[in-house]
Amino acid sequence: MSAIMMTGELKPLKIVIGIKKNRSHNTLLLKGKGLVDSLKRGDMKKYKTIVADPPWEPSISKILGPKWTHINKASPHKHYNVMKVEEICDLQIPSAPQAHLWIWALNQHIDWAYQVVRSWGFEPWQMLTWCKPGLGTGRFQCNTEQVILCRKGNRQGNPFGMTGGTWFSWPRGNHSTKPNAFYDLVERVSPPPYLELFGRRKRLGWDCWGNEVESDIELDSLQ
Repeated sequence: MSAIMMTGELKPLKIVIGIKKNRSHNTLLLKGKGLVDSLKRGDMKKYKTIVADPPWEPSISKILGPKWTHINKASPHKHYNVMKVEEICDLQIPSAPQAHLWIWALNQHIDWAYQVVRSWGFEPWQMLTWCKPGLGTGRFQCNTEQVILCRKGNRQGNPFGMTGGTWFSWPRGNHSTKPNAFYDLVERVSPPPYLELFGRRKRLGWDCWGNEVESDIELDSLQ
């Protein structure tokens, strides 16, 4: 546990995280002064498979500013609070010594996902593509999303199941919601127990963490 200097001596500092019950997406709300957010470690349950759909902040929003985020209907700011890459990297993920990670990435910033993957102790193994029906918005009318399948630990005793290809035609849902077929794929390829980070709905047999659901794991912030 980290400490802060008060009246000449070191004292431990612990700040509890609150889970916000509204439409804001999966960011942490500190009930205290802002520190680096983290998932509590120690005796926490360790997961063999983790799915993460981080609330990335697109770089274009930094370039064009608040006006773009206000007028662009595809802006994530209209749906949830976003997080910086560094904040996502700082999350201490409760993964088992041998584990799989599925992390959704922005098409224009696949490199951000690789950065997060490695900061969490995983290595990327394969990129899978969700092909959406119809055309999207913007200059490129983007109708694909990428999820990176990663592994932590030795491959012996930690294999991937067969994916059945690397692209999948799945229907669209609400903004940022991933199709049920994706979770079916995860369960075919990767072993339990399962944890979804930044989750928006509960799934039978899975634990979930996010501020739009009743989270199954405790959250603290320690610096």
